[in-house]
Amino acid sequence: MRALVVTRSQRHSIVSIAVAALVVIVVALGALGSSNLTSAEGQAPTGSFELFDGGEATFADFAGKPLVVNFWASWCPACVAELPEIQAVHETYKGDVTVIGIANTDRRDSALDLAGEVGLTYVLGDDPKGDLFRSLDLIAMPSTIFITADGEIHEVFGGQLNERALAERIADLLAAS
Repeated sequence: MRALVVTRSQRHSIVSIAVAALVVIVVALGALGSSNLTSAEGQAPTGSFELFDGGEATFADFAGKPLVVNFWASWCPACVAELPEIQAVHETYKGDVTVIGIANTDRRDSALDLAGEVGLTYVLGDDPKGDLFRSLDLIAMPSTIFITADGEIHEVFGGQLNERALAERIADLLAAS
C-alpha cells in the first residue's frame, strides 16, 4: 500500500478552497435570511442622526408608530439590491409603519445619488462615522432593526431582506406593537 503524499502547494490549495467554501456558505445564509443572524433586545438607542433633508432626529421623534430602520451604504452591493424592496414595503405600509434608511459610513453625495436613482421616498438619514451603527452593536451590512411603537427593539436582522421577508417581519412587528 502506497502512502499519500501532499505537497505544500497542494495543502495551500486545499486550505484556500476550504476557506472560499466557508465564505460562500456564510454569504448564502445571509442572503437566505438565516435566523441565526437575527436578535432582539432592549430599548431603541437615544443617539441622533442627521437627516438628508436637514436637521437631526432620534428614534424617539418617531414614537407612536412602529419603525423599520435600515442601515445601508452605496458601497454595499447587498444594500443596493435591497433598497427597492424596502421602498416597495414603505409604499405598502406607510400608514402603519415608519421606514427610516440610514446611510452608514458612506459619502453623502454617493448616498444621495443612489437614493435618487432608486426613488427612495421614506425618511433618510446619515451616520457618516458609523457611531449609531456601532452603538447598536451591528456588524452586518445591511442591517435592519424593527422597533415597536413604544420604542422596544423587537428584532435586529443582519443581512439582505427581500420584500416577502420584510412584510412577514412587519406583520410580526405590528402584532407586537
